[in-house]
Amino acid sequence: MDDRASKTKGLVWALLALGLGMFLAVGVAPLAHAIPLSWERRLGNALDLGQGAKACRPSPQAQALLKKLVARIYPLDASEAAQPMEVAVVQDPAVNAFAGLGGKITLNSGLLRQASSPEEVAGVLAHEMGHVRHRHVMEGLLVHLFSWEGLRLIFGGGSASAGMIQALLRMDFTRGQEAQADEAGLRRLQQAQVDSGGLRRFFERLQKDQPDNLLLSDHPDPGDRAKLAASFPTAHSRPILTPDEWAVLKDYGCGN
Repeated sequence: MDDRASKTKGLVWALLALGLGMFLAVGVAPLAHAIPLSWERRLGNALDLGQGAKACRPSPQAQALLKKLVARIYPLDASEAAQPMEVAVVQDPAVNAFAGLGGKITLNSGLLRQASSPEEVAGVLAHEMGHVRHRHVMEGLLVHLFSWEGLRLIFGGGSASAGMIQALLRMDFTRGQEAQADEAGLRRLQQAQVDSGGLRRFFERLQKDQPDNLLLSDHPDPGDRAKLAASFPTAHSRPILTPDEWAVLKDYGCGN
């Protein structure tokens, strides 16, 4: 009888914990936005995602050109200037880019090589900036911490830092978040007078050449994305870089 009571008690606690986790997950968006950006930035600085070992060694000219490209799309106003973004290029042949905590965005050298114009790179970066501005990274991290895996890590004596790093590296955004980031990115390109078709062309080509690419797994249908891009026309777009400047940035001293 005592054994049955113990099992029942354990089941009740398990159900309570599961219910709490689900409740917190459902309400995670307001919670993520309530966390000050300065806290998120400090957390991002404290976590080592292992990208330092893969850092490229660009020339001063390539570094300046990356800053020029980023500055074209961010910041666009004084409020954004108070919330800086950091874009780092790492030596990785995978065609990928991802947003991290506190405005840290990682761009793989493989994506630079796959892109055919600086406008395509700007489109991908604008998309990732949309994730940062909408706090999608913090939302995903909170969902992980309130999951069974996260709770076991917290209460089981494991390394919370290691668990958060793994969660960030494996993070998948929902299709709703991806669509929201797409819209935010296209609006950013429009405001910056950057050809908004670059993002569409990049993903269409990637779907044709690499249909199983990670960048496509949770994104909206390319047809829907093309329609969305068409709804954000750029009437007076201006080139970001000259062809010679683009050639320098595209290599970026990554050696792969």
